[in-house]
Order: sequence, then C-alpha cells, then structure tokens
Amino acid sequence: MKEFKLIFLALVTVLISCSNDGENSDTNQEPMGPAPRTAIADAAFEQFLVDQGVDDVIDGSVLTSEAEKVTSLVMNDEGINSLQGIADFVLLENLWVNDNQISTLNLSSNTLLKFVYVQNNALTSINVSNLDILEKLSVPGNNLTQLDISDSSTLQLLEINDNTLGAIDLSAIPNSLQLNTFAVENNPLTCIKVNEEILNDIPAQWTKDMDDSYSLTCN
Repeated sequence: MKEFKLIFLALVTVLISCSNDGENSDTNQEPMGPAPRTAIADAAFEQFLVDQGVDDVIDGSVLTSEAEKVTSLVMNDEGINSLQGIADFVLLENLWVNDNQISTLNLSSNTLLKFVYVQNNALTSINVSNLDILEKLSVPGNNLTQLDISDSSTLQLLEINDNTLGAIDLSAIPNSLQLNTFAVENNPLTCIKVNEEILNDIPAQWTKDMDDSYSLTCN
C-alpha cells in the first residue's frame, strides 16, 4: 500500500510539471501579427482581382500571399490608371493591359514575365530591366520617349510604333531570326541601332518609316 501511494504521488508530480510547462510555453509564445498585404491604389485594378477571386473586398490592398500565386493577368479595357502593387506578383508570366490609362509601369521586379502587352495607354515610361526571359513586348499607341531593352535579349516580338521615341537600340538581340516581329513606324527617330548580325539580314516583315535607317552606330 505504501508503494502504491509513492507511485501515485510521483504521477501527480509529473502531471503538474507538464501542465506548468504548457502554460509557460503559451505565455512565452509571441502573438502572430496580421498577414502581409500589398497596397493596390487603383480601385479598378483591385475590382478585377476581386472578380478573379484573388482578393475578397475593395479595401486598397490584397493579401501578398495571394498576389504571389498569380501567373497571368489579362485586364484589357478595365479602366485601370495604375498598376501600383504589381511588383509583388512575383510569379507573373503574362500581362495584358491594353486600352487602359496607365501612365507609368515598373516591371523590373517581375522577372518571370514572358509576355507584356500595354497597347493604347498613356505610358510615358516603362521599366523592363531584369526581364531576361521576356519574349513579347507590345506597347504601341503610347507616349514613350525612351525604352531600354538591353536586358531582354530573348525578345521575339517588339511593337513600339506610334510613340514618341527618339532612339531605339536592338543590338542586345543576337540576330534578326529571333526577333520575328518589329514595328517602329510613327516615331520621331531616324536611326535604329543594331548589331552586325542583324544589319546583314534585315527581315522583310519588319516595319519602319521610310526615312529611318538601320546602323551600327546612331548619333
């Protein structure tokens, strides 16, 4: 009987100790903060995200974890003025925002982009640096004065017609066989800089103004 009491007391002591350890663990655990959110300034952009189930309510932001899952956004003629927040869509491969009113666009953080269509907007600047797997870039019908595609040597399509570009440099593109489509007409430039491989084999389907010329050097 005495041995039974000793065993009983030992079990009670262990149970009390475990209970205290659990309480201490809960006490020491730091409370979890709110989930990170990405600011979406444009209501039309956010409305599209709600319609697609990426967001749930128009409140000026979207869960960053949801933005990070999106691989394609086709938002033509949605009344969008700004794509603020697009940098957090890190898996984005396909972006279509034709016929909106976007004036500036920085895509340098969207390094997985392959297709970018921003036709007929109000673009004065677009940043496509770091997009080294970009295949198609179409931005006709905007107000671009300059465009740097030096990081995009994989381009297969480049449509920059109907802008206000004073220069364009294609020398980063290996050869004209890769760049199937190139359109540059209706820009104030007169010289299109290319490398020797392209200069020796200008495709017939490329389009430019009559006064424009291809050259290894442009002033």
